[in-house]
Amino acid sequence: MGKIRHVIEALISVFLFVFQRIPLSSTSDVLHTISAMLTPLAVYLFSLRWTSPDFLGQIDFILFSEKIVFGRIVAITGFIVFLAACVTLLRVRRKEKIVTTRLYSVVRHPQYFGIIVVTLGITIMSLQSGFGGADNVVLIWLIQVLGYVMLAAYEERHLMNEHKEEYQQYKQKVSFIFPVPAVTEIPEPLLSLALALVIAFFLTFL
Repeated sequence: MGKIRHVIEALISVFLFVFQRIPLSSTSDVLHTISAMLTPLAVYLFSLRWTSPDFLGQIDFILFSEKIVFGRIVAITGFIVFLAACVTLLRVRRKEKIVTTRLYSVVRHPQYFGIIVVTLGITIMSLQSGFGGADNVVLIWLIQVLGYVMLAAYEERHLMNEHKEEYQQYKQKVSFIFPVPAVTEIPEPLLSLALALVIAFFLTFL
């Protein structure tokens, strides 16, 4: 438990540091935006390396083993979603203040959704691998999802200040991070975390 507690403390510290450095304008330094986007992923991979070094050390197993083929498919699917979202963002953002086309017409943060799916696939592979320390990866994945939910909510507060009615209309039409219908009684960040908890519950049976 002490090891898990140290991981949680490290993750929270990194998230707080990142949120202080997120650009407040959509026209701010792209490098800062990218670093903020990838930080929860980097922390997830670092934590996985710490808690389950045997798994990440088996590259051939990760790439080719039939035992973890389902998790591999999930991870690849998430990576494709992430790349498609990034391409759309880079192409459309030059012309439009708010990106609302393609994957951005399904969820408002498809790049975060893609990363979450990638790490979900890695988590599934880790659980199915049978290597030591894999049980902790579900908690690490949940904390990473929390990081992206917080990051998305933080960004949206500033987008609302900048674009107001235009972004409000976009929010009413498109889901937050997960492509599920919104529940008016539940704030979207809490609904996203609840969905992640449900997924984590089912992961414990792998």
